[in-house]
Amino acid sequence: MKFEQLLERLGDQPMFDFAMVCTLFEEKKETVRTGLSRLKRAGKILELKRGLYTFAEPYRRATLNAAYIANMLYAPSYLSERWALSWYSVIPEKTAWYTSITTRPTRTFENRFGVFRYRTIKPSLFDSYRIETILSQEVRVATPEKALLDLWYLEGGEWTAARMESFRFEPKAIDTALVIDFARASKIPRLIRAAKYWQTYADSVSGGVLL
Repeated sequence: MKFEQLLERLGDQPMFDFAMVCTLFEEKKETVRTGLSRLKRAGKILELKRGLYTFAEPYRRATLNAAYIANMLYAPSYLSERWALSWYSVIPEKTAWYTSITTRPTRTFENRFGVFRYRTIKPSLFDSYRIETILSQEVRVATPEKALLDLWYLEGGEWTAARMESFRFEPKAIDTALVIDFARASKIPRLIRAAKYWQTYADSVSGGVLL
């Protein structure tokens, strides 16, 4: 397997995996593994996680961004929590970690594109994400309301109005009625209480009707 052949066949793909290369070149697995290791050491390909690669610049022709990588590293998953809340300007701080929700065990991956954290949620709560186009790539991101619920669910303790104020949440970016609906549908008392505190907080910041 020569680099020129690999680039010719897969250069238009944002990423490729070990199995794909084995199939394309019909070579022994050990031969492919050795060839990929050699190309990685030469700086021609980058390993995103074990067995998953992308071409290094300037060889890579496809668009590739960290948000898209977050979806692909560990599936099924969608970006949520602090990353999504920052993306929607619900919180003012930018976050260096790409936090995603999954039904699989919690994992963290780190590569040249960033740190990718995956937090486990029960299957009945794995919903309410949408497709956002980020740098011409389609990325699964929680809705603003679901990102807020995911944060409340995964971070322990009571989410009181005072705690919400410390996060400097921007309520204008959130549909409070949807937050309440999501919380009630979860049937989790702590989330239902958090939704009530949210409405108190949102009312204090921008006006509204209390529950």
